[in-house]
Formats: sequence, C-alpha cells, structure tokens
Amino acid sequence: MKLVIGMPWYSGSDVSCFARHIDFFMYLSELRTRSIIYNEIGKENYWKINFPEISPNDPEGEPTDQDFERLGKLEIGLVDYSRTSLPGKARELICETALGWDADYIMMWDDDMLFNHSAFLKLFRHNVPVVAALAFAAREPHQPVIMTIREDISSTGQMMLRSDIVLDYPENKLITNSDVGGAIAFGTGVFMMKGEVLKQIPQPWFESTGAGEDFFFCTKCHQYNVQRYVDTATKTQHKKYEPHWIDEAYYKKYRELNPSAYNRFLGIEDNENKENN
Repeated sequence: MKLVIGMPWYSGSDVSCFARHIDFFMYLSELRTRSIIYNEIGKENYWKINFPEISPNDPEGEPTDQDFERLGKLEIGLVDYSRTSLPGKARELICETALGWDADYIMMWDDDMLFNHSAFLKLFRHNVPVVAALAFAAREPHQPVIMTIREDISSTGQMMLRSDIVLDYPENKLITNSDVGGAIAFGTGVFMMKGEVLKQIPQPWFESTGAGEDFFFCTKCHQYNVQRYVDTATKTQHKKYEPHWIDEAYYKKYRELNPSAYNRFLGIEDNENKENN
C-alpha cells in the first residue's frame, strides 16, 4: 500500500507539537518496517517473534493481522508543502503529488494538532473514502468542527452552500449524514482519504483564499457522491492561541489582584519569606 503523509503547514510543526509529530513519524516508520517483515516471513513466523510494542500505552495503535493484510508492504511518501502561504494551495499540491504517485491513501494534519499514534490505524480500519478525527475550533466559542451542508440563496440571488455547526454529535462512533441530519462536512485538522477519491472528483479539490478549503473539499465530495465520515472516537487536541496585550489598565488591575508580586520592587519582604526564614 502506498501512503502519502501530507504537510500543508505554514512553516512546519508548531513549536508545541513538533516533538509529538516527530514521534508519530517514527511510529509510521516502525509500522512500515513491521509490515515488510510480516509479508516476508509470513503470519505464523511473525507472531513467534517477541517484538516490542510500537505504540506503548496506546494498544489500538498496535497492528493486527487484518491491518497487515491490508497494508501489504507499506510504502510511505512524505509530501511537504510547508511555507506555501495558503494551506488550501498546499493541500491541492499534496493531492496532485499523491495522484501522480498513485497513492492508495493520503493522511494530513494541521501543524497545531496533537493526536495519538492509534489515530492512523483507527481511521484506516474504517475503510471508507474520507474520514476525519474529532477536532475542535481553537477560537472562541469553541465548537466541534463538524458541520452540515445547507443550500442557500445569496444576496444577489445566486445559489450557495453554507455550513451549519453540529454542536451535539454522537460520541465515540463513526458518524455520517444520517447521524447529523444532513450532508456532513468537517474540518481537516486530522483526516484521511483514499487516493481513488482524487480520481472521482475533478480539480480543484481544495480551493481557498485563506480559509475554508476543508468545507470546500467536503462540498465537492457531496457533489460527486463521495461518502464522508467523522470518527468521534478518535480524539485530537487543537492548540488554543491566547495573545495577551498589556496596557495601563491591565497593569493596574493585575497589580491590584497580585499586590505581593510587587513587594520586591518596593523593598517589602514577603510574609511567606519571613516564615521560611
């Protein structure tokens, strides 16, 4: 099986996620090695060897016979289009490369997402055209990035597609249209699709002027009858960005709430330090 790992990132992994992403690459590398050994020596001989776990503390990330049978001798292509400016353009270029390589599967995740090793096999095991892991918007108010596609009329009288957020979703299961009361769409923070989808849907697959390429992709799938799913049992974490701007009002309020923090500037010894001495 040919697997493309796509990196549609602004400038590489977020500093808070880098180590975990590298660790996931190592997991995939070991999974590839095991798949080759399994196919070379056969099922019975493979399980006679006392291999160490490749996904400690995450048993769903351990491959099974069924996984190895579908993976075959796993080939992995890393397609890095970081620094492409627009993630939508990067996703498009990744898919073009995957199609040219005749990839069987494509997996992508955003640079500020965390997930367990098992996310790969859990999504892969569903064996569906397109599937996303459960993710949430980093901006407030926080919400699942699960939507339904709704037809609407623009102010100019043109037909258009809008998204309605699904706040209350079925938990810990694979969900699709019938579970959310409409054509399902999702954010592509962590998702996987079969390579054949790129042959079913004409370009562009991901079109965007800065954001919304994931919804565009889902509407194209909907238009060409490609089934989409979200696995709400495959959890992720999305980094929340909270810049703080310090001005005079903030300074005065902070000093009011934390007076002891300024004692050393005023030559006042903290009561806590006195007790310790």
